Amino acid sequence: MDYGKLSWNSIIGRFFVLIADSEYCRKIFERCSAEMPLVLHPNANRLLGNDNIAFMNGQIHKILRIALLPLFTTKALSTYLHIQEEAIRNHMKKWCELSQNSTNGIEMRPLVYDLNINTSLSVFIGPYINEQIREQFKINYTNLTRGMFAAPIYFPGTQLYKGVRAAESIRQSLKSIVYQSKQRMSKDNIEPTCLLDYWMVSTLKTIDEAKKTNQPTPLHSTDEEIAKITLDFLFAAQDASTSSLTFAIHELSKHPDVLEKVRQEQKLLRPDSLAPITPELLTQMKYTWQVMKELLRLRPPATLAIHVANKPIQISDDYTAPKGTLIIPSIWSANRNGFPQPEIFDPERFSPDRMEHMKYDRNFLTFGAGPHACIGQRYAMNHIMLFISLLTDMNFERAYRSNMDKIMYLPTIYPADGCVLNYIKPGN
Repeated sequence: MDYGKLSWNSIIGRFFVLIADSEYCRKIFERCSAEMPLVLHPNANRLLGNDNIAFMNGQIHKILRIALLPLFTTKALSTYLHIQEEAIRNHMKKWCELSQNSTNGIEMRPLVYDLNINTSLSVFIGPYINEQIREQFKINYTNLTRGMFAAPIYFPGTQLYKGVRAAESIRQSLKSIVYQSKQRMSKDNIEPTCLLDYWMVSTLKTIDEAKKTNQPTPLHSTDEEIAKITLDFLFAAQDASTSSLTFAIHELSKHPDVLEKVRQEQKLLRPDSLAPITPELLTQMKYTWQVMKELLRLRPPATLAIHVANKPIQISDDYTAPKGTLIIPSIWSANRNGFPQPEIFDPERFSPDRMEHMKYDRNFLTFGAGPHACIGQRYAMNHIMLFISLLTDMNFERAYRSNMDKIMYLPTIYPADGCVLNYIKPGN
């Protein structure tokens, strides 16, 4: 079905406007504020709190974004890269073992999910958790995720109730970990080893400066505040990365010519496939970067971003949405605006010859735009490129399923069959 730049409909009496035009989408993202905030699932406020980073706007949100910048410097990303690589290698080894013992193929989506939650825990708080704590985190996080999309019924025994209790358990554990990281990073000559450590280095500086000038405790610096925001990070990182990595397997399986080109680049840049992948090496992976970029364009993990108009909002020259309207920029549609043959998986569109990422840069909205643009997008792109690089060291084959090319929404997108492989095994 074709839609215009703006379309309207209603669900259970709630009026909404769907935006397919990339410039209008960008305009909405850039104007996100208390007058037109983001809206998540109805259970999100109960599970993540009204002070979740997605719900913040204005000066308090701006201060937090500034405080988070040291978490994504070149040095910090380099630290995370080694942790990410180790996690991916370990999980791929397990996948090969599972495949060897499987007679009906293996579904990759849940395996990628497990990889990502382990990677996030290791990158964010790794030095402060043992295997027992890690497993409890994973159980609680699974209950939290199920609670997010459960029926909004809250009493003992319901999935939402379990999710709320799981979220509180995670926050309490994180609060203790934040304290430990503060204690460790307050010592001299200690290097950060995870995301939380980098955060605490800058946080301790701001706390010390406030004390010296007799200022109140800085915003977003208490153990409880940081624990809440760390949970927000864990939640934001999980499903989007799982979608992207699952589609990486899916698309490379379907396009052996693209897979072979990535393999040739990797063999050239990594003659020793067991050698660590450095940040410098990532910057040389030009074609792998093109594949990553095309994955994010064609298969944006979150296809929509719902906002609500708390006052009349002008969307175009000739249309103003009334107060109460749900305003929904379609990232899926925006990412297809302008690009030739937009439904085709074609990494060459980002080659030096075609440069479509420059021509249609404003149409690429996978990471959003404006005040709520994804602050961890460099981390996410590194993760996808690492995964693609190491995946090409494997031999794998897609299993045919009648629904394999359809999409399921959970609410991030996946191949409808969960991306089943006949096998995955170490390459030659």
